[in-house]
Amino acid sequence: MTSSHSSNRSAWVQLYEARRVLSEPETRPPGRPPAPIPRHKVGITLSQGEVNELEEWQDRFSNLIGRKVSVGETVGILTRICSGRLARMGDEANVDNLLQLVERMAGGNE
Repeated sequence: MTSSHSSNRSAWVQLYEARRVLSEPETRPPGRPPAPIPRHKVGITLSQGEVNELEEWQDRFSNLIGRKVSVGETVGILTRICSGRLARMGDEANVDNLLQLVERMAGGNE
């Protein structure tokens, strides 16, 4: 019983000693800690139709994954989808104007 009693006492002594140690506060700049993936704030000008489309995609993605998807995440997802489609088109794209590019990427004229 003395060994159990002494080990309990030892734990309390360690606890008290830990409380007495003055810990140095961690030095870091004030504010939100840096994100694991750096993000950059940008400003863009969109028409009301483009804003509506972006909000619709944001709602669709949010409903699909069951959580709120930010506008930045929505733009990132759509950008990656476009990158994938453009990569599939490869060097065969042969587009002369924006309308052809959009039609090819949207699957209208392949």
